Amino acid sequence: MVRRSTWAVFLAAGALIAVSQGAVSETAPRHTGAAAEPARAPAPTTTATTTPHIARHLAMHTNHIRLTDDDTDYIGPEKCSDYYGEYTARTVPNAFGGRNPLAVCGYTPAQLRYAYGVTQSHDRGKGVTVAIVDAYASPTMLSDANHYAMNHDERLLSPGQYREVVPPSYNHLTDGECEAPASWAVEEALDVEAVHAMAPEANIVYVAAASCDDTDLMAALQTVVDDHLATIVSDSWGGIPHSVYGDEDPATMAAYSALFQRGGQDGISFLFATGDCGAADPTAQCGTGSARPQTQYPAQDPWVTAVGGTSLAIGPYGRYVGEAGWGDRRSELAPSGGSWSPSAGTGQWRFGGGGGTSEDVPQPSYQAGVVPLGLSTTLLTGQHTLEPMRVLPDVAMDADPMTGFMTGVTEKLPNGKIGYAESAIGGTSLATPLYAGLVADAEQAAGHPFGFLNPALYALAGSRAFHDVTATSLGYDAPRYGTPPAQVVDLGADGKGAHQARLYQMGDDGLLSAGVGFDDVTGLGSPSQSYLRSWD
Repeated sequence: MVRRSTWAVFLAAGALIAVSQGAVSETAPRHTGAAAEPARAPAPTTTATTTPHIARHLAMHTNHIRLTDDDTDYIGPEKCSDYYGEYTARTVPNAFGGRNPLAVCGYTPAQLRYAYGVTQSHDRGKGVTVAIVDAYASPTMLSDANHYAMNHDERLLSPGQYREVVPPSYNHLTDGECEAPASWAVEEALDVEAVHAMAPEANIVYVAAASCDDTDLMAALQTVVDDHLATIVSDSWGGIPHSVYGDEDPATMAAYSALFQRGGQDGISFLFATGDCGAADPTAQCGTGSARPQTQYPAQDPWVTAVGGTSLAIGPYGRYVGEAGWGDRRSELAPSGGSWSPSAGTGQWRFGGGGGTSEDVPQPSYQAGVVPLGLSTTLLTGQHTLEPMRVLPDVAMDADPMTGFMTGVTEKLPNGKIGYAESAIGGTSLATPLYAGLVADAEQAAGHPFGFLNPALYALAGSRAFHDVTATSLGYDAPRYGTPPAQVVDLGADGKGAHQARLYQMGDDGLLSAGVGFDDVTGLGSPSQSYLRSWD
């Protein structure tokens, strides 16, 4: 019997929280570029010619996507798999030469811990504190996290293990500059529950910014650094530095970078999501408002660890099967029910892990000799630079909503009522807190904080600490040799009785390519079961 997804158990299908992976308005997205390079402190300029823009502030956005994408009548599919490849889709047309797996209902904490080697290590983040910085604050966060933990037989957040630092008031609640607090609440729940999943004994401090504005987010980060609230900071937000409305203020970028540098030298690791729109290509649906293909900020800053995305295949009993670089194309079940539209292999590109070569940040010394020269000197626009530039991401973890994380949050449901529900959520907003939890486990194992991570990470390049992730390294894949991996989201019948389903072709990240060695989709790769042991 194919299991219905968990949302159906707790409260019927709910409304899709606004996906915020790239839409830019005149008052919205903002970004922060880059500043000094760790070793040589070169000026944050590129030798390639770019179109001048007026410097201005743009708003930061979250980087999470629901499994049901923009199908707003659903919080989860009607049918799904508990693990990758458990069931195939039998009531929809074949694609890529045969039947395709039903999408994962949403991985549980136990599955993710085993797949990434946490269970085997026995490290749980004890004695380590992770800070999570987002805009606004959910009034039900602690109760949601413990409700979720009870539902999945997980350790509850004990008294004193979770706390919040919130401002006296909030800004930009109604002027359209920021995503609604409800969307940030979903982000907060994803971040808190993902960190707790990977590091069940770590302390978590949630630091709320007064809004998505640079000034407010920087103030929250400043609080973490000044009060040394944590040794790891998970940040699942960012923006494009070059929009059609102007460029991010260089002074703001420099201020961010100086803060990251000071924190890193003081034993604090900053982790940032690379975004969910691949190269932020303006021709892609999620790239609206982007001036040109580019990397996200603050992820491109040389003093932070940029976390990209993968599609993760977990088999029975939590077994790691494989990972592919995250990038999905979507086709919909035609009204006749007998074909896919567009046809399989030609679907619309929807989303994928952010990455690429920065036009703003020169190559940090830790990337020299690891990042291929052809990659570091070729911008996402195709222009070439005289000197190498910073390339994102540094590392990657599960982010594909097709292989997402079951998340619990109190929110508005389709019937208009407010209630707790669970659904699968992905995005580099998932990968970042997953990695934050893993770093917390590593800090416990090492017995000390790491501070700025990247030099040590790049020293592990090519070692067994990382899976070398390619576009199709999902183990038994589609499972047909020579065809791209794909999954089906079966939504069942809509209100008019019509069957609704989506086919997602995986492993295509647009202008970015996952391949052997360092690449601009997964960086050094994803942490293997040897990763935690490498820090002992």
